[in-house]
Amino acid sequence: MKKSFVALAILSGMTTTNVIAAETADVVFLSENIVTMNPDQPIARSLAIVNNEIVCVKADDSCKTLVGSDTQIVDNKEATIMPGFIDTHLHTRLFGQTHATMLNLFVLDGQPTEVIEKAISDWAAKLGPDEWIIGGGFSYDNFPEPTKERLDELVGGRPALISDNTQHNGWYSSKALKILGVDDNWRVPKGGYMPLGEDGKPTGHLREKAHLSLGFVEQHKLYSFETQEKSVAAAAELLNAVGVTSALEAAGGSKEGSDDVYVRMAKKGTLNLRHEVSGVFWGGKGNMDEDQAMIDELVARREVVRKEMGSDSHNFLTMNTVKFAIDGTPGAYAHMEEPYLDGTQPNMNYGEDNLGWIFEQLTERGFRIMLHVEGDAAIRKSLDALEYANDTGKPLDPKARHIMTHLDHVTPSHLSRMKNLNIAAQIQYHWGDPADPYYQAVVKKNVPQFILDNAFNMHGMLANSGIEYGAGPDAPTSAVYKPFEGIEIAMTRQSIGKPESERMIGQAMTFEQALYGYTMGSAKLMFKEDKIGSLEEGKLADIIVLDRDIHAQVEKNIHKVHETKVRATYLDGKIVYQAN
Repeated sequence: MKKSFVALAILSGMTTTNVIAAETADVVFLSENIVTMNPDQPIARSLAIVNNEIVCVKADDSCKTLVGSDTQIVDNKEATIMPGFIDTHLHTRLFGQTHATMLNLFVLDGQPTEVIEKAISDWAAKLGPDEWIIGGGFSYDNFPEPTKERLDELVGGRPALISDNTQHNGWYSSKALKILGVDDNWRVPKGGYMPLGEDGKPTGHLREKAHLSLGFVEQHKLYSFETQEKSVAAAAELLNAVGVTSALEAAGGSKEGSDDVYVRMAKKGTLNLRHEVSGVFWGGKGNMDEDQAMIDELVARREVVRKEMGSDSHNFLTMNTVKFAIDGTPGAYAHMEEPYLDGTQPNMNYGEDNLGWIFEQLTERGFRIMLHVEGDAAIRKSLDALEYANDTGKPLDPKARHIMTHLDHVTPSHLSRMKNLNIAAQIQYHWGDPADPYYQAVVKKNVPQFILDNAFNMHGMLANSGIEYGAGPDAPTSAVYKPFEGIEIAMTRQSIGKPESERMIGQAMTFEQALYGYTMGSAKLMFKEDKIGSLEEGKLADIIVLDRDIHAQVEKNIHKVHETKVRATYLDGKIVYQAN
């Protein structure tokens, strides 16, 4: 039986070198290109793990001295071995539901309306008369004004809830509206929109916070515990296959324990992604008593998770982040300094008067804040509120790594203010593709050109700003969720695999910058840079084995980086994915 590396050191008082010499490893990795993400040793040629810990990283093949009779040897020749990817903007449960549990319309993007309507009807026909039809991914190109009457026809009168391809808006059937208590007297939350028909009644279309605070957070309760766990397991299986080993669940929810699925699976040892789960702040309507109650609820929920997991530093599950959807989707509901071409200028989703107070209360209770900010006005006002929290009471903890995510319309002056407050950025690499369907269908048609000329420039600008940043595509809001696809777009600012395609304006990232965002940068946003994000002795064994020398691929043809495949993924020293 192999001895624990740590225990042996404590019991014998031996030096690290002697301990390693006395060990036999569970796995020894060999490659001419072990990319460590450790600036003091960027490339290694051998690596060994014992149990879930990296015990040897060497510039030569000397970790082979730890090979024993039971040691697995992974010799990847010239192909790369590297740290597991860390996705810091993922909706894990919803991503898994999309691919394994519910009606998936994302895969039909660009198809004629009749094809999509048939898919909805066929899905409904397989279910009982009272079963919910839950789906995601419809496009406004197909359904510019979705109505409950049309959805009733497609689903045969069943309760139905289908989110759009941003997940910010929902299409509801009549029966779904009735079950959820939505009628013409329903109180639309601040930042939400509910179109009414000529009869003064809801059309079945809920937008932004009207949908986010209703269908988006209610749908998990429409599934059994078994189905919830199946969804998260399916998400982990898909992500492990593309090298992802950790994730920040960006909207785990705070209503009625919607993050319980993560607690259940972590306790059972079936959560095959390390997770930081964020609660969501649904208040901010101007009622300070309601806001205080929400803060107290978040504190209580965090304590439940800590008690269930035994420690707030549990290796597989933590919950210390609170998410705010400050504004809505770009090109329509992002809060901008200038009106859109259609004359609208939506406000942000929270009252300006007490947002700073809310931030102060949460930060002084040790929470990290994550802010969805798309528009330039939303970024500015969020920074105002963060500065209020910093100047009132205790200053913001520079180690807290509060996050601003998306940042479509960020400017150099915004970045300067973020840097002064030690605010980190969380970005979506694939938004650098100008052929993105949502960008073409909504953003490009409704945002003034002089604004577009300086939009979506966050990638290279952020990477060179000195601000900490992490990467993650906000899946399932896009078909792009594989890290190497996003990394290629970050470097080319073009469509995947299409060197002749249109190039998005702005500065691209280098390969090293893009890779950093998915490894050490995101590890810092997970508060786990001492455990993951690089391959160093003493860190946890989250390791991926690739099918090629990734640096050689970048030098040879940058437009084929997306073709990189993962041969094997190790999480906590165990294989969670292996290619056939």
